[in-house]
Amino acid sequence: MVESVQVGVAQHDITPDDSIWLVGYGDRDHKSEGIYQRLRSGAIYICGTTQSTLIITADLIGFDLAFAARAKAIISELTGLLPEQIILSATHTHCAPFFYPWVMPGSPDKAYANRLIKDLVSVGLAAIKSAQPGNILFSRCSSSFGVNRRLPNKNGGVDFAPNPDGPIDRDLDTLWMIDKSERTIGTLTFYGCHPTSLGGYLIGGDYPGYLCREIERETNTPALFATGCAGNIRPWYPSNEGGFTRPTFEQLESAGKKLATDVLASRKNHRKIRASDMMITGTFHKLPYADVPTSEALHAAAASKDIRLREWAEIMHLHLENGPLPAHCPQEIQLLKLDNEHQVVFLGGEILAEIGLRIKQTLNPTTTITCAYSNGLIGYVPSQSTYDLGGYEVSGSHHLFRRPAPFHRDVEQLIIEQVQLLSKSFN
Repeated sequence: MVESVQVGVAQHDITPDDSIWLVGYGDRDHKSEGIYQRLRSGAIYICGTTQSTLIITADLIGFDLAFAARAKAIISELTGLLPEQIILSATHTHCAPFFYPWVMPGSPDKAYANRLIKDLVSVGLAAIKSAQPGNILFSRCSSSFGVNRRLPNKNGGVDFAPNPDGPIDRDLDTLWMIDKSERTIGTLTFYGCHPTSLGGYLIGGDYPGYLCREIERETNTPALFATGCAGNIRPWYPSNEGGFTRPTFEQLESAGKKLATDVLASRKNHRKIRASDMMITGTFHKLPYADVPTSEALHAAAASKDIRLREWAEIMHLHLENGPLPAHCPQEIQLLKLDNEHQVVFLGGEILAEIGLRIKQTLNPTTTITCAYSNGLIGYVPSQSTYDLGGYEVSGSHHLFRRPAPFHRDVEQLIIEQVQLLSKSFN
């Protein structure tokens, strides 16, 4: 048996009770019509010799900075953990409730947001209460699921289309929580691909939900999922046309089961983690925006035919009435050092795959897992190499996240520098 720590795992249903506006697609015009898969949150508590951490995952598109801060503050007060020891991560399914401000059809459901706070607190407390002597195993395999969605075109830009040669992180990583007899008590799997297989008006968790349920069927323990650096990666199902198509439920379930099969097989080659040495640290830093819009530019956007741009312009005008638009956006980064050979980097935002790959390269030879969509979904965070081609992730989506402007092309280097500083703080 490997050296023991205290490990706890819990799971909770977070499916809304009534019809609700969903978030993630700009073409919806009414509330949800049913449920194809129930939504869940999960929590993992790890208590080592000197530090503890609580990782909470949820079948949601993400959390904004304000909601994450509020949830962490309440959990911190009830558990004694510092906010930097608490991680909130979302699977990023686009078929989940609209509960905090976006520029999207519909409006945030405040009642669901209040309920969600209670649910996240409950699952976190349940994980801590269930803690028992145990440890953690790590396994890694490779998956062919997903494809880069930025295809360079002849005009010097990019099309939203499959790019099989584009950058993508194929690592399919899993943490196996085990008891003192080395029996599985829960899992947490990481993979970098958008859960955007389905749209429409049915609530569900997309491929991560099917993946987790298949692992649970085999292990009879809670299975959790967190999405990696997948800002420019999406599911790619077989199609005669060669582009992106919506799968059937059978195809979606099959894809989730295939991923689960790979995860389960990877445990044969697991590594033991000395989790008693676990440490966690974190920081907030500033990501600069590119040119912040002038009042004239906002007036032009307010006259646009695009209803989303008009809504964004109105929000920015209201902001200007109370002061200048911000030049930077806070981003939270957390580094969980499981032992001297394994660590997880949690990042706020829709981080493009190139940044995640560079983080892994920078921290080599330590085995590193990268996890985006954590704590604050601040928008797409592009890699420097994508700026010359532009596109949705670079300059076409900031308004949906209520940001005044796209991020500056230097943000990748700023993130790398912060990750390096966090890593050095452990030495």
